[in-house]
Amino acid sequence: MPTPVREQQRRDSWAAVQAAALALVSERGFDAVTVEDVAVAAGVSRRTFFNHFPTKAAALFDPHPDDAEALAALLAGADTSGGVWPALREVCLALVARQEEVLAVRRRLVGDPELDAYHRTAHRHVGEAIDGWVGAQLPDDPFSARLVGETAAAVLMTAFLSWSPDDDPARFAELVGRGFDLVGTGFA
Repeated sequence: MPTPVREQQRRDSWAAVQAAALALVSERGFDAVTVEDVAVAAGVSRRTFFNHFPTKAAALFDPHPDDAEALAALLAGADTSGGVWPALREVCLALVARQEEVLAVRRRLVGDPELDAYHRTAHRHVGEAIDGWVGAQLPDDPFSARLVGETAAAVLMTAFLSWSPDDDPARFAELVGRGFDLVGTGFA
């Protein structure tokens, strides 16, 4: 079903504000960029900025409005014929491929404890979606379901924090794949 025009305009405006925030912070650094700078660069008013984001950190880290739907579609289409863990590996690799444009800036910013905490909160939806999906796959074994979901989240976060923002984003995906492989083989 197509997105209504007004909603698409809102999403486009949201994306423009986030793109401007990411570009300016990448160029100048977090502390040197103001909300006004971002609004001007995005071609919106300060009020419009705050209609989309409560803070500058939110403009940098909040997930795109389409991300939850995209993750839900990836999970719904996951091929579990080879098992839950391999299916989840493929879902997570597809998910991180969607994030290549924002990875480097976000990775540089999480060195600040406050921004790291915001980053983790803003992306909690990923873990929750994975937990829900795994729980549905393993309804009779809540311990294993929780363990798989938490481990997948740990693989994603460990890969993110181990990846250097100066590296190609494909290296991040390699680390995610490697993490899933290590866990899947029992670190053998």
